[in-house]
Amino acid sequence: MNSSKQVPEHTIEVGETGADLGEAFADSYVLFSETTQKYMEAYKQLEEQFEYLNVKLEETNNQLRQSLAEKDRVSNYLNNILESMSGGVLVLDLEGRITLFNKAAEEITGLSQEEVVGHHYEEIMGEDPARNKSALCTLDSGQNLQTQQKDLKRADGRTIPLGFSTSLVKDHNGEILGALEAFNDLTEVKRLEAQVQRMHTLAALGEMAATVAHEIRNPLGGIASFANLLERDLATDDPSRRLVQKITEGVARLNRIVSSLLSYTRPLNLNTHEADIRDVVEEATAFFEIDLERKHGDVMIERSYPDTALLCDVDTEQFQQVILNLLLNGTQAMPDGGSLRVEVLAGKGDNPETWIRFCDHGVGIDAEIQKKLFTPFFTTKEDGTGLGLVTSKKIIEAHGGQITLQSEPGKGSCFTIALPH
Repeated sequence: MNSSKQVPEHTIEVGETGADLGEAFADSYVLFSETTQKYMEAYKQLEEQFEYLNVKLEETNNQLRQSLAEKDRVSNYLNNILESMSGGVLVLDLEGRITLFNKAAEEITGLSQEEVVGHHYEEIMGEDPARNKSALCTLDSGQNLQTQQKDLKRADGRTIPLGFSTSLVKDHNGEILGALEAFNDLTEVKRLEAQVQRMHTLAALGEMAATVAHEIRNPLGGIASFANLLERDLATDDPSRRLVQKITEGVARLNRIVSSLLSYTRPLNLNTHEADIRDVVEEATAFFEIDLERKHGDVMIERSYPDTALLCDVDTEQFQQVILNLLLNGTQAMPDGGSLRVEVLAGKGDNPETWIRFCDHGVGIDAEIQKKLFTPFFTTKEDGTGLGLVTSKKIIEAHGGQITLQSEPGKGSCFTIALPH
């Protein structure tokens, strides 16, 4: 009996299977290595693409930052231009709401950007029912308005004349975004136009006045001479003597009117020199006081001058004519007597002006009369010419100054002259 064990057949099969497994494992490893290699290559490609995209993204970001910086620069540049313009500019959207309002527009209207932006045009600039005097017209019709005029009521209630133009606002594709209105305050222009017209009128009036003065003064001289002869021949108690005196007074008044007319219409030729305005005012005031007691005995003149000199370029003779006229007006405003205060003051802070004030405690002047006070030939006095204040204003303005009035009926009046240093 053979005692050795027989090896089962499947043992050989296991050996063959192990070889197969090893081969399969080797194949799997090769496949894994190849797959890993492919993934690594794919990852590397993705990494390269990611790096490339990062570079491109950074370039795009840089371009975008540069574009935004350029846009901000252009925007700031345009805003600086708008803010530095002397004329007002506003922009409307398609609904008529204000989207832009520059600094000059604030100054002209008296309103700030915060009070304006977002509001409808008519709330700020006034109603335009006919839609023909504003940027609203341009929005409706698409037509620009050139060199138009209208009135604007400012925030402080004052009405001023405006010159304005409008145009459409479009994008680069020609699409309408809104409308723009550019405007200017014409107050100074109107004043200069009136001044030029007044100068033309004065020139014509001056020619006429010279002729009239010649034609009137000759017969007036004859009338005055005959009146004096007649008065000399009349007895002191003759009732006719009073009538002759009336003739003499009338001739004197006509002579004053002719002289005032010539003075008003004659072109001013200033002979200015530097003078202490305190001395100029005091010299005229002292001269006025010589005759004051006889004509207006109940009127006292009070003075207030600064301690330091106030030098101004003035034509002393003509400027003292102004002072005498204002002193006379002040005393005539106080028929029952009172005090007339003459003040000379220096402007405060950055104000380079010198002020001269004539304040009375008289009857005062009604508001309606104040509006006409500097109108030629307007007077409330029986023997007035209506040219005293007008001539005074003309002389003051020729010196580069201004004259203003503050008055209240029953309390008195105060005329103020402002002269540049």
